[in-house]
Amino acid sequence: MKNKWNFFKRNPWIWIVIYLPFVFILYIIVNNYFYEINTITPKVCSETSCFTVELARTPAERQQWLMFRETLDEEYGMLFVFSGAELHSFWMKNTLIPLDIVWIDDNFTVVQVVNAQPCITDPCTIYTPQTWSTYVLEIAAGMASKNDIVKWSVMKFRNIDISSQ
Repeated sequence: MKNKWNFFKRNPWIWIVIYLPFVFILYIIVNNYFYEINTITPKVCSETSCFTVELARTPAERQQWLMFRETLDEEYGMLFVFSGAELHSFWMKNTLIPLDIVWIDDNFTVVQVVNAQPCITDPCTIYTPQTWSTYVLEIAAGMASKNDIVKWSVMKFRNIDISSQ
């Protein structure tokens, strides 16, 4: 046993060879942990899926929304955050892709879902819900039905600060 420790004392570089992989693995684990904590991606989730969303909080952001975009991936969308519950109307002027519009109330319950087609001629159809809402989620057309998002579905917001409205 004494000879074994003498070997390590005479060759200190062997400690580096033995412990370097452990330090490297520990670094990867810690780095991934802090990356997950610091990477805050806003998501709106149904019972079956989540959508990574862009947030539209200001009037300017709400006005631009998904206009002139040619594609929208199935797992992405836009969440409109309003300061209070109202009958928030939408139209599809300058929107090139069909969308599902999902109105959500203060309790995160879906109050209405509409499949909206791009506006080709003026005047454009105005989509107005029958019930007040505070949030409106726009996702690619067909994704609401594909993910069983219907009236009375409960949505979950992740990494979205709704207190700063």
